[in-house]
Parts: sequence; C-alpha cells; structure tokens
Amino acid sequence: MYLLTYIDRVNVSTASNIFEKELHLDKTQVGFVFSAFAYPYLLFQIIGGYLGDRFGPRKVLTICSLIWAGATILTGLVNGFMAMVLARILLGFGEGATFPTATSAMSSWTRPVDRGFAQGITHAFARIGNSLTPPLVVGLMVLTGWRGSFIVLGIASCVWVIVWFVLFRDNPRLNTRESHRKSSPCYPATPTKQRAAVIRYHGAPCLCGCCRLHLFISAMAGPCGYF
Repeated sequence: MYLLTYIDRVNVSTASNIFEKELHLDKTQVGFVFSAFAYPYLLFQIIGGYLGDRFGPRKVLTICSLIWAGATILTGLVNGFMAMVLARILLGFGEGATFPTATSAMSSWTRPVDRGFAQGITHAFARIGNSLTPPLVVGLMVLTGWRGSFIVLGIASCVWVIVWFVLFRDNPRLNTRESHRKSSPCYPATPTKQRAAVIRYHGAPCLCGCCRLHLFISAMAGPCGYF
C-alpha cells in the first residue's frame, strides 16, 4: 500500500512537462497543482486517524483507498487547471487518512516488540515507490500517454483495494489463516488502555510527521512564490 500511495502522489511531477503543455498551464499553475495535495493531506492525517479508531481500519482504509485510487484515475481525465487541482485535493483527502489508519491496522497485527521493524518495512516501500515512479510513469506514458499512465496506476490501486478488503480483518482472530496461532491478541484490553497505547506508540511519530509535512508544504510553496 505504501508503495502505491507514493507512486500515486509523485507521478504528477514526472508527467508535468507533458500535461502543462497540453493543458496550457504556466509554471505558477503547475506549482499549485503540486501543492494542492498537501493541505487536505495535513487535515486528514488527524481526522483519518480518529475515523480509523472509531470505525475500524478495514472499512476506513477501504474507503480512503478508493478515494485516492479514484483521484488518480480522475487526474488522467482532467481538461484544465481547476480540474487538475481538484483531483489533487481529492488525492490528498484520501491519502491523508490512509496512513494513520494503516498504522492502526499494523499495530493490531504485530506485537509491540515487532512494530518498529514492521514500520521500517512500510517506510522502505514508500521510498521504493518514490524511486520507481519516474521510470514507471515514463514507460506508461510511452505506451499509453500521460493520461493513460494515471488511469493504469489508478486501476492498479483499485485492484489492491479489492484484495485488501477481501483478505484483511481488523481483529487477527477473525482471520482463518491466523486462528491457529496461540499468541494472544494484540489489542489493548480496554478502550482506555487502547487510547493510552495510541498516545504512547504514535504520539512522537505523529509530531515528527507534522514537522515533515510543514517542510513539504514550505518546499511546495517555494516555486509558487518564485514564479
């Protein structure tokens, strides 16, 4: 999932040299297209985490993933500047809520002593997504055009959503492949303990993530101010 989300968020930079000419965008407008993703992403990092705790990662992550997959497809169908910005905003909404919800899902399926390693794997795949995006998108643009590249990636994301929804369960004990395991469930015993665990395990990463997002927004705003 982390690999797909990062491909779907940075693919726009690889295709920008092509779509800016077709859509007749200047450099300032392209800067707005890049930065439009960040603001809803910031907002829904917090809201998405609450929704994931309230309704369960399976439902919330399925809906969020459909949003960012659909936004990726819509990006390939836009006909102008405002449509492109709206598609990027929609992508930010979906992906912003995805990551805290995915962390909640991961914490339910891993023991506390294994969560750092599991989180490291997810972050590694995010960086792999960044590195794969340029050659992947260029290859797809050669075969299908820049619009087709977004549509293909969006469809691939939708396939992942279906697989996720079919296979994943919020509680590992409800998964038949895990029912034979003798390990105790990973959930905290009570809602109070669950909230305490969220603060203890995710408070510092959340703060670091906000700092990283602030730097990201600053970097995105820079080109807009320059041009």
